[in-house]
Amino acid sequence: MSLPRDSRPKDMARKLTPKDLERFRDLLLRVRGVLVGDIDDLEQDAFGINGEKAAVDNLADGGSDSFYQEFSLELLARDEHTLAEIDSALERIDSGQYGVCESCETAIHRERLRAVPHTRNCITCQRAAEQSA
Repeated sequence: MSLPRDSRPKDMARKLTPKDLERFRDLLLRVRGVLVGDIDDLEQDAFGINGEKAAVDNLADGGSDSFYQEFSLELLARDEHTLAEIDSALERIDSGQYGVCESCETAIHRERLRAVPHTRNCITCQRAAEQSA
């Protein structure tokens, strides 16, 4: 059962305006800037300065360093994936496809875009994808 057109929340019924798109572009660029800085820091943590880690004198310290390096590498992989998704979202803004679910081709709610501005899917399709994975 669908809601009558006039009882739908305004956020759902309206297409993204050029002003909306510019706001989302600015948000994506700000998040991108933070991520690039985080990635640089994580690379230094994981690989050390100039790719060389300092020598470890104690085996226990080596185990801690190894754990910390592995953790940094996992965070680095996550941030690099998010950065790629942000770049893809910026491309979708340029191509006119931003805010459209890639699975069902319906408009993605603004609230979802505000929460996850680089999302590719509406919440329904995202949940379905996560359940099938």
